Order: sequence, then structure tokens, then C-alpha cells
Amino acid sequence: MRPDRPCVLFFARGYQADFFPRLRDAAYDAVFVTLTAGERRRVETAGATVAACFEEEFDRLVPIEVDEGYLETSLPADRFLGRFDLGRRREILGKEVAFWRGLLERFRPVAVVNELVAIEVSEVLLMESRRAGVRYLAGMNCVVDDYFYWLADPMTLSGRCLELPDPNPQARALAADYIQKVQDRNYLPFYVQNLSGRRSLLPLMAATAKYCLWAGRRLLDRVSGRFRYETYLEEYGKRLAVFGKSLFVRYDTLDSVPQDSEVIFYPLHQEPEATLNYMSAFHSNQVATIENILKCMTPSQVLVVKEHPVDKGSLLRGKFQRIRRENSALYFLPAELHGRQVLARTSRVVTLTSTVGWEAAIIGRPVYVLGQIFFDHCERIVRVRDLVELKSLLRAPPRGPAPDLTGITEFVARMVAGSYPGNPFPHSRLYTDENIGRVVAAIRHACGL
Repeated sequence: MRPDRPCVLFFARGYQADFFPRLRDAAYDAVFVTLTAGERRRVETAGATVAACFEEEFDRLVPIEVDEGYLETSLPADRFLGRFDLGRRREILGKEVAFWRGLLERFRPVAVVNELVAIEVSEVLLMESRRAGVRYLAGMNCVVDDYFYWLADPMTLSGRCLELPDPNPQARALAADYIQKVQDRNYLPFYVQNLSGRRSLLPLMAATAKYCLWAGRRLLDRVSGRFRYETYLEEYGKRLAVFGKSLFVRYDTLDSVPQDSEVIFYPLHQEPEATLNYMSAFHSNQVATIENILKCMTPSQVLVVKEHPVDKGSLLRGKFQRIRRENSALYFLPAELHGRQVLARTSRVVTLTSTVGWEAAIIGRPVYVLGQIFFDHCERIVRVRDLVELKSLLRAPPRGPAPDLTGITEFVARMVAGSYPGNPFPHSRLYTDENIGRVVAAIRHACGL
């Protein structure tokens, strides 16, 4: 590292372990930190040096005592660490604090680059960055393709936290074009395009191999006492189980939904997800959420639930099949069914954070939002405080004709104006020189370099 250059710290996790090493630049020294040894190897394979790895340093870290209100969320928000007992959980939290506090004091970065807070170790990085006065850069996709913005608060996706500038003519033109595309009945966002089929053999073989790998790792960890933050045994086990069930368990169809009933649509969220654990913390148990929506409805209404496109077979799991058997006003639809086909039969949408709610608002459906998402403050959207309010809303007649799209189009234009060209999330052009250059330019701009 050169003393005359600022430092940017990258927490390289998941696909970022391959992408972040490409974001080195002459304007700053890039310091890479990983969660796992496997991610460390991937960063080093890309030609970068890893300054620290949490799992590898875990046994050497001395936990730091934190006060009761340290976490903005709670221990159950993390998707991986619930398997440890309470004493161990507190120890892990203290070591996370020691890990990040030591690194921030050692390198004194001008910014850290990570993602929206999705697990506890990322939340601790955010807390320690705030304590040290270091900017935390977490990118999020703009609704318009090939643009992204830095979140004002990485703990939430709520549009109420966005500070958006006045749009220029180019931003307005992009917004108008986007709104027109969304109104097309065949519209699909980039992240649900070109997905493999649920009975494709290659994903099944990969899930089988990874399940065996994680089962072996769990056994070795029990014998050796090694700490491992993540575990994907349950995730791959779920994929194998729902593949088998999809061969003989049947879904409902839109034709089976009574024609004389008002259809309420709940788009199922992928599990586990940050949008559940962090942005919809008190509704993250989707079985309970579905049951509670049913309790808000009248006898003339039915609830239709459709799987997320990337989580095929999730409704075949036992916990969902149980509530389907116990509720005659509940209908389950497969992931492969296009959301617009469901919206065509839908009167109203209840969602936590699904972008299906955003699309529903654009095509004129009333939408009730229970979580925190970028569109939760827009016209046509009702941000519901609690289930008592949802019951009142669902038992009242739906709103009349939707207003024009002027307000929503203006919001999109302002979002574009507050965004940068590029996309730091997995897509077909992620590793192109053009995209990498755009993301680096956004980092430089955010850091004032």
C-alpha cells in the first residue's frame, strides 16, 4: 500500500469474490477481505491479495463486549448462525466486532464496498464503519437496466430513504421507455430471464454434489471443532426434496380459481432472503404471513400464491402444503407461470417487497406493501402498518380507476438521475471491461477521488 493513496476495503463474498478483484484502480489501494477460505482462494486466483479471512482468523480473535442495543436487527435475522447455542452466538458477535474494528483501524479506508446487509457479519461491518466514520458503499439495481445506485442506508430498500435529484431529459426519456416496457404483458426483469427448468438434469446433479459436499463438511466440522459461518446443507437438501415432490405433487391452476371470487395475489419470496430477514423482519415467516392474510379476507375473496421464478418447487414443501390443505380459499401456482397471467385475474396484490407489486401498480392494480422496498412510498401503493390495517383495506371495496402514470414515471426518472451507468450484480455483461470501468468510476465518484 502507498501512504499517498486512499484505501478502499472490499468484503468479497459469493460472486463478489470473483468480481471485486477486477475493481482495482490507480486512484485507490484495494484491500480485500473474505468470509471463507474458499472465497480467499478465489480472490487470490484472480491475482489479488487477501488481507484477512474471518473464518481463518476466528480462533485467534478475542471477542469484544457489545452493549444490548448494538445490532439494529436481532440474532435471528442471520440465515446461518441460528444453529449455534446462545453463548456461542454472543461469542461470534463479539469476534465479528473485533475482526472489523481491527481491520478498520489498521487500514483506515475511505470506504468499504459490500452489499445490502444480508447476514450478521455484514451488519457488524456497517456498524463498525459508522463508528469509524467510513462510508459503506452497497450497490442496488436501478429499475432501468444497466444503472445502479449506492444505498443511503444498506439496512433497507425503502424508497423513503432515497434522496433523488431532479431528472434531466435523458433520465426522463429512459423512464418513459422503461414504463412502456413494463406495461408489456411479456415483460421480465433481467434477474429472472433465462432460468433453467425445474427438471433440468444439470442443476439437479449440481445440487446433489453440493449437498454431499456440505454434508461432509458438517461432519468434519463436528469432529474437528472448526468454526464455519455459512452452511448450505439445508438449501441443497430443499432443492433435492422439491425436485422429487414435483414429480407427483400437483399445483392449482388459474382455471380452478372460482370465477365469482375476488382474487388477492401474494407473490411468494425466495427463502432465505435479505428482503425477508431484514426488510420484512416481522413477516419473514411466510407460512404465518399467508395465514394472516387469509384471516384478513372476506368469504368472497380467495388468496393466490405463486412461487418466485428462481425458487421453483418451494410451495411443495411440507410447511406450505399443510396450510394449503387447511384453507379452501388458498391456491398455489407454480414458478413457471408468468406473473402477468396471474395479475390478469388479480384484483389486488399484497406483498412484502416483491417487484411484482411494483409491476402491478404500473398496470393499475391496488398494492399493499408490508415490507420495506424502493416503491413503498409511491402513488398507487399503500404501505400497511399492521395486519389490522390490512384487514380493513381488504374488506373495503378496491379503489376505483387508477390515476395516470405521471408520478411513477417521475419517480423512475429521478431514480435514473441518482444512478450510475453499470451493474455490479450478476448479468451477462458483468465481467466486460465497459461494465467494470463503470463500476470503478462509481466507486471513485462516491469516494470523491
